[in-house]
Amino acid sequence: MGGNSKFPMIAAVIVVAFILQIVLVTADHHESPGKAAVEFSKEYFKLNKTMEKRLCREITEDGESEIVSDYLNRVADQAKSEGFDASWMKMALSHIETETQMVDDNVAEVRINCNRRRAVNLVFALVAKIFFLGETYEVEETLTLVKEDGLWKVCGEPFVLVGG
Repeated sequence: MGGNSKFPMIAAVIVVAFILQIVLVTADHHESPGKAAVEFSKEYFKLNKTMEKRLCREITEDGESEIVSDYLNRVADQAKSEGFDASWMKMALSHIETETQMVDDNVAEVRINCNRRRAVNLVFALVAKIFFLGETYEVEETLTLVKEDGLWKVCGEPFVLVGG
């Protein structure tokens, strides 16, 4: 009858969609300089210590100081001097655009343009976005990335991490 012939077609569409989903998820895990720059930038503005995973040895092997800890302490001190908790300084990125220029096989420069908005916590960020509260700041930076051990890592002087 006419109703039974639709089942194989629907099953085939579901199987193809499932296979396509697996292929797309696998493709998304591909390491690239642009993806590494975005990942680092998000962690940097969220004030997560995990940004350290995306920093090159040139920055992290500085024996005199802990670069990321020093930066997080500077931000916490700035927030405290303004009368806020350190979490007040957290920002969320949106409208992220990257442009990658390969210098050679193991070095790339990634220009990142995005907007950042205060994101103390998830509820604050959501309410601010829905009701257009708070200011949006533009971020324009060129990050130098180096391939180390098969992963792209940020080198040079990213944002104001290294600065005083």
